[in-house]
Amino acid sequence: MEDKKCYLYAPPRPQPGRAPKRRRLVNTGQPTTWELREHAFHEAWAQQEHQIQGAIDDADRSTLEKIAAFVSGVVPGPRRDRPPIPTGLVITGPSIASHGPFFRRVSDKIIADTKSIFVPLNSAECPNLKTLLKTLIRKATSGLPIDEDDDELPPSGAHKTGSKPLDYDLCLLLDWYSKTPVDKITIAIQDSEGFDDSIIVETIELLSSWSDRLPFVLLFGIATSADRFQDRLTGSAILSLEGEQFVVEQAEESLEKIFRATVEGPHVSLRVGPNLCRLLLDRHSDHSQSTQDFYDSLKYAYLCHFYANPMSVFLNRSLEFDQINHSAFEALRTLPSFRNYVEALLEDGSTDEIHSLLDSDQFLFANIKQHLELGQTALSRLTSAIAVVVILRNAMWKTQQVRYSSLYIRSASGDLYGSPLTRETILMVRKASSDTFSHVLATLASLRHSGLPMDIKEYQQALADLTEHSTTSAPLKSHYDVQSNTLRTTLVAQKVDLSKHKSTLSKQDAAYSDLIGRFHDELEAYLTEALIDPHSLYLSEILLYDLKSPHNEVFAPKPRFAMERALSSPHDYLNCSCCAESKAEGEHQLSASQPPSTILYQLYLESGAMLNVNDLWLAFNAITGGEDNQSEDVTTSLFQRSLAEFKYFGLVKPSRKKVDHVSKMMWKGL
Repeated sequence: MEDKKCYLYAPPRPQPGRAPKRRRLVNTGQPTTWELREHAFHEAWAQQEHQIQGAIDDADRSTLEKIAAFVSGVVPGPRRDRPPIPTGLVITGPSIASHGPFFRRVSDKIIADTKSIFVPLNSAECPNLKTLLKTLIRKATSGLPIDEDDDELPPSGAHKTGSKPLDYDLCLLLDWYSKTPVDKITIAIQDSEGFDDSIIVETIELLSSWSDRLPFVLLFGIATSADRFQDRLTGSAILSLEGEQFVVEQAEESLEKIFRATVEGPHVSLRVGPNLCRLLLDRHSDHSQSTQDFYDSLKYAYLCHFYANPMSVFLNRSLEFDQINHSAFEALRTLPSFRNYVEALLEDGSTDEIHSLLDSDQFLFANIKQHLELGQTALSRLTSAIAVVVILRNAMWKTQQVRYSSLYIRSASGDLYGSPLTRETILMVRKASSDTFSHVLATLASLRHSGLPMDIKEYQQALADLTEHSTTSAPLKSHYDVQSNTLRTTLVAQKVDLSKHKSTLSKQDAAYSDLIGRFHDELEAYLTEALIDPHSLYLSEILLYDLKSPHNEVFAPKPRFAMERALSSPHDYLNCSCCAESKAEGEHQLSASQPPSTILYQLYLESGAMLNVNDLWLAFNAITGGEDNQSEDVTTSLFQRSLAEFKYFGLVKPSRKKVDHVSKMMWKGL
């Protein structure tokens, strides 16, 4: 091994009795619905993507417009009197993952609405002041093209005086600014908490000294608060800034809007089930992920449903009967929801319809199209009912606030109707006063896709008439309210008897009680009908996707576990008889038939923290090597390749203590 550095590995020739592996050239099992499902996926996801982008724009529209107006309101060009630098303190919240996407939207908005160049900076690329200035100059000068044919431009970054400035000298930025049409230079420090206090102070003081020549505008992304940011600055740095505060909508609230846009409304053809929703939201909360990660996870769920479920072809809106083969209908007849539907028809005595469903594909196709529309309507009513419950709880006082996503998970599991939360909400509506009821009606009137059977405008008009003719300025009370009850104490046979009595209600209060009682009855009937279990719907396997295993493997992989399993149990992946026989003899039984990496890994597990490479080679050669020199060369090449793979995986690294040893980096199961 000392005089030979490389070996040519010649694999052994296949045995004459073993047939070589042949390629399958004719694909006979390819389903004919792949193109139809692909079209259905693009159609469904295009609508979903439009809704998500609209929710993202709505969440940040007001803040982006305020920041753009602040930048555009700054006086263009440098001022000779060195005024304070216009500074925007952007309170972005603790979710670090959402800072980058937000400032990218800020950049697009500022560049589109103002004549300003936008330069984003973060702590990872600016460890000190010199590097910060280099990054600032490089990003600013590469933002807009300049006229290369201009004779006044100094070649190769040379200054007007002939001297060549350093790459962190702001003279380079001044020369570039004099040749470009921009009137402001907006610098966005995205994560101000990641910078050292001295770097922030020195940057502010340096930019302030250049403010008479370069028109700077600063934007600081703050995860904590403006007071905490001000405490980090010196007095001179604070005097150099003229700040204005902007509060960004928190990542949790933005995610709620995006999630609601993905499941609510009649346009949604596919909805995510409760188990997968809980997985996506928990991972977003535990790992502080951005909305882009939720977007990618949702798109992967759509891909899994349309590409792995042949029944998803029926979600194609332009599907015709002639485009579907008989095997698709046979597969649909095996669905659990289809069996439940047939059993329900059998209980009703509809035997003729059952025979048609089982024998006629064309009748089954018409039945599927009809019930898919009914199922999507039922799911749309379910999501609208959830929005109504959220509005009712958030509009009334002394009730615990709930999120739409948590209620959707409970309702998609069939646990929302009849729950204590729903009963409490309905009772609180019946006990609400007139001012609270008016606020509830106003919020329900602005709800899109509500699907409420009651006429909200009629209730608003009736309530307005009652309050207009009220003799007092106090809000109207319902006789269901606890405050309208009084306790009467009587003494009977030397015992105190307590009894409840209704207080005397005015004529307006009695009319208001009838009005809110009617609203309560209609609301209860609506929620009873709308809050159903989605899995009880016919063809719920097509309308819902609720598998967690693909997402766990893709978005939360376990590479170390997979690597250890592959090295310790190669039979699980290779499915060969040689590895299975050696495994049957003992869990750690070594044999020459196993892969070289597996043999070396077993020796690796039996060693200590320091591994002698020569001892490993001798043990490896004793198991896999032969007596002739040619087999020893092959064994040496296999050993060196396996050891190189271990170094690539991070299992071993060279040791400085001993030249012929390597350090062990990992232990199995730790």
